[in-house]
Amino acid sequence: MRITPIMTATTAVLALALAGCATPDPPAPTPITREARGVKAADIGHLPDLTPPERCTGHVALTFDDGPTKLTPEILAVLDHYDVPATFFNVGLQEKALPRLVERELAAGHQVGNHTMTHPDLLSLDVDEALEDVDAASATHRDLTDEHVTLFRPPYGNSDAAIRAAAEDRGLTEVLWTVDSKDYEAISVDEVVENSRGMTDGGILLMHDGKPLTVEALPRVIEHYYDEGLCFGRVTPGDTELPSNVGLTHRARASD
Repeated sequence: MRITPIMTATTAVLALALAGCATPDPPAPTPITREARGVKAADIGHLPDLTPPERCTGHVALTFDDGPTKLTPEILAVLDHYDVPATFFNVGLQEKALPRLVERELAAGHQVGNHTMTHPDLLSLDVDEALEDVDAASATHRDLTDEHVTLFRPPYGNSDAAIRAAAEDRGLTEVLWTVDSKDYEAISVDEVVENSRGMTDGGILLMHDGKPLTVEALPRVIEHYYDEGLCFGRVTPGDTELPSNVGLTHRARASD
């Protein structure tokens, strides 16, 4: 998926952090091979040892859009290896196609959010049509898991006041991001890692399921934030409004 430029939006999303620039990291660790797909973290090998901060100075959140996909097991394996939580914003059609991966995400303690049923640009639809797509995704998730989803991310980050209000009426907190990894257009692991920098306490990172570069970059992204003294947490609603590097205004944040 491509994320279109977003200049303004007032959302109930994650907080904080204007993204900064930094020099590139050292070469990436040995990539996780395709043979690792679907196996446990203990079996995938080639992952560097990372040490979390002794004392967390704050929390940031990892989020993955557009899944589940055939690469979801690799993402889960990396997260499990480092005991890092994440939030998966799943597409309803993908959940129907790969229901066991949804079960694995939840069994591992990760959050799962609504990313619509068919991944349309909601602003290209009238409000009723947009909400039908959102509702279908929530119903699919409930049918598969017996759980009610409470987090919602519109495709491309595109929504408006009417959609946000209707989502809130349905018990859905709209969650965008503070830093965009741009893994949907990156051509190297270094680029994904560089783009993923810049979060401070409360920040949320946008990544995508189904991107091999994302899987390979993930250990280095985790390492970067450990080096910054930050730990990884869950997405929770909040009442603070602060701008992000993509021109969004957030009212949710990462917390422990």
